[in-house]
Amino acid sequence: MGHCIHAIIGNHESIHKIADDWFQANEIQLPQGFGMILCTNRLLDDIAELMETENESGEPCFPELDYFDISVKELMEQYSFRTKLAYIETDYFGGNGTQSGVLYENGKVAIAPKSGEGTINALLKELGVWRTPDKDEFDMLELQKYRRME
Repeated sequence: MGHCIHAIIGNHESIHKIADDWFQANEIQLPQGFGMILCTNRLLDDIAELMETENESGEPCFPELDYFDISVKELMEQYSFRTKLAYIETDYFGGNGTQSGVLYENGKVAIAPKSGEGTINALLKELGVWRTPDKDEFDMLELQKYRRME
């Protein structure tokens, strides 16, 4: 079984605002008052078109993140004003793979892009996700349910 997503996670109010502003953005409500938007190609194309971004090559902005291009960067900068937003990527199959992410707060990078085991849990903890002794932050938000971008 694989797990391959790239998404923005934040408190429900912040994610709901993004979903209200962008037709292609659909909020997935998560436990603990959080929400998630999958960064689908359709959403990223809309953002690039409406924000008139110039990154025609779609090159990632950070070497640690495969899908974080200028469109996502501008979205994170704009919508993280007065809140925290995490951008995460997973790419696992059969237990092997990678995870990475970055945290924005007040329009700026608050936790630099990084990858490796524990990255997503560290970002979720910084957002305010709490854990239990038997479940980490990823499991508490039930992110294992969302395995693909569709």
